[in-house]
Amino acid sequence: MLYTATERAPGVYVPKSKPGPSHNFKFGIVAPVVPANDKRAMPLYQRPADIGANARFSNTDSPRKGLYDYIIVGGGTAGCVLASRLTEDPNISVLVLERGGVHNTFTMRCPLLSGPHAQGKHPSVRWNTTPLTAVNGRVLEILTGTVLGGASRFNAMLYTRGSAAQYDQWRQQGRVGWSYADLEPYFIKSENAVGTSGNHHGSDGPWSNRHYDEFHLSSFPRAVKAAQDLGISYTEDVNAPDGPCVCCAKIPVTMTPNGTRLSTWDAFLPPSITTRRQKLNICTDMLVTKIDFEVDGVQPVASGVFFKPYDTLTTEQTFYARAKKEIIVCCGAIETPHLLMLSGIGAKDHISKHGIKVIKDLPGVGRNLQDHVGVTITYKAPLSDTFHSLESSFTRASTEFLKYVIRGRGLFTDPTCQVSIFAKSDNLGNDAGPNFEHTNREAFPDIEIMPIPHETTLVPSQKSQGFFSFICVPLQPKSSGTIELFSHNPHAHPKVDLGFFTHAADFEVVRKALRLALKLGDNMRADGYQMEDYLVPAGDSDDQMDAFIRQSIRTTFHYASSCRMAPEHDTVPGVVDDELRVHGVSRLRIADASIFPDVVATHLQAPVVMVAEKCADNAEENLEHKGMIAHRCVRDQAGWSPHSRPNTHT
Repeated sequence: MLYTATERAPGVYVPKSKPGPSHNFKFGIVAPVVPANDKRAMPLYQRPADIGANARFSNTDSPRKGLYDYIIVGGGTAGCVLASRLTEDPNISVLVLERGGVHNTFTMRCPLLSGPHAQGKHPSVRWNTTPLTAVNGRVLEILTGTVLGGASRFNAMLYTRGSAAQYDQWRQQGRVGWSYADLEPYFIKSENAVGTSGNHHGSDGPWSNRHYDEFHLSSFPRAVKAAQDLGISYTEDVNAPDGPCVCCAKIPVTMTPNGTRLSTWDAFLPPSITTRRQKLNICTDMLVTKIDFEVDGVQPVASGVFFKPYDTLTTEQTFYARAKKEIIVCCGAIETPHLLMLSGIGAKDHISKHGIKVIKDLPGVGRNLQDHVGVTITYKAPLSDTFHSLESSFTRASTEFLKYVIRGRGLFTDPTCQVSIFAKSDNLGNDAGPNFEHTNREAFPDIEIMPIPHETTLVPSQKSQGFFSFICVPLQPKSSGTIELFSHNPHAHPKVDLGFFTHAADFEVVRKALRLALKLGDNMRADGYQMEDYLVPAGDSDDQMDAFIRQSIRTTFHYASSCRMAPEHDTVPGVVDDELRVHGVSRLRIADASIFPDVVATHLQAPVVMVAEKCADNAEENLEHKGMIAHRCVRDQAGWSPHSRPNTHT
């Protein structure tokens, strides 16, 4: 059980460093911390000594401290969904262990200020990749969230499911229960699509998405017109399974009517749930150092976890919690394989090299890391028509800020991306014009071009100058990377090789994407929009394009597929089965972006929530199969169920 900020219990655990005022010097604004009596204030988490045992135990016959039905490792985008769904049954006890904190500040609720590149304190961990051998040894920055709600607390808020054709391809590859027809009910279950209708959309779910009423900067509609002039159709429902595969799409965002970010923490674990579900336990600022196993039977059984305060010395006391039913890992595509390897699951040669006892030799762990690489073309543009105007003009920044505070409108509600252009590289001619039209059921795109009224390469630029960018992304990369242990110390970051462009076919796709983006830019200028080349390829030859690619790459933070769902001995080895159970291990599942057979050809937060919904359903079905639940019905006397809409405290 949790206590609200206004109902502190004696001895409630308070973090050693509570978040102070959130500064964003980039826009010259100091954002206030949420007041203690704010109705949105998150209930304080529990003290580790109150929810964990001081030592490992094995007796589960009677209730005791540290014993739960389920343990969820990672309270991020997926973990919040799972915690909410599993505790709809008031008889089920759940412990959520999250290495980050709450960070319930004004800045973290404001869409523009909460992005990963906003200046000031940010709830994330960052470190460098290993040098990328195929792109001149470039080193990029890895970013993972350390906050309840995970990346849904600071991403671009884009709600895109991906094409039905990709999920149907998974089913054709043998993934039972993963066709689009199988998965659409899980998308619908979580969704409240505001202003968008259709049988493929939900209206009763806790997680709202909506379109912007209007484009706030004129560069967006000019990009749309440039795409239409190339024959690319415009759609306002990018998630329609029968919609066009090649399109320019208005992208819905997960935002409340008041203009605040709606993360999975906000939507699935509001105070109306967390303060009333007696068997839901959330402990933040905790690092799970190892999964515990019993290895006496036919195969190892995941039985519990060891954990300690995250921001402390390694000598800090370790606590233990045990799961009667299952442990579900939701740490994301970087940290999930890291934890598995620390716990003895992975390639045996690699694990044993670090002095870790091998529990299960599973070579697929960390082997197929994928990400959507981005390559950016940048133009100089009218300052007033870009987000740079907020940086250069205190007057405009203040005006827009007041508009946001008073009305929940304006530039501070923007995630910087409002439309995207999707295309198929194999149907792009030499003139960069698309020459076919298929629906999302028949094909899925391998190119996305995001128009952004900002300089996105992180290269220092003039404050008095506006910039407009096209981020070109290959959505179906052939390249993949790896995640490996740096050491057996759980506080040490893993070694991450993103593997960008290790497969030559990705160069061809990005060349076509760049040529399409340049054509879009030409059309915008031909239509009278004032743009000047700033960072563009030196010429149109393949060699010139490839040189530009190598110097301009960036990550879009779409880490995926590092514990892919596939047979254990598949050509690309799998880690989990079709019900997300780790191969060769009992009572251990994974539910996050790491399980995708291949990275989904879209933005990942909606597919990750779908995975969490499906995982919760699989776990409940497993209980029913064992006779542990008599029937499924509208339950949870102190919250909401699939048939009763929750209070999303907006």
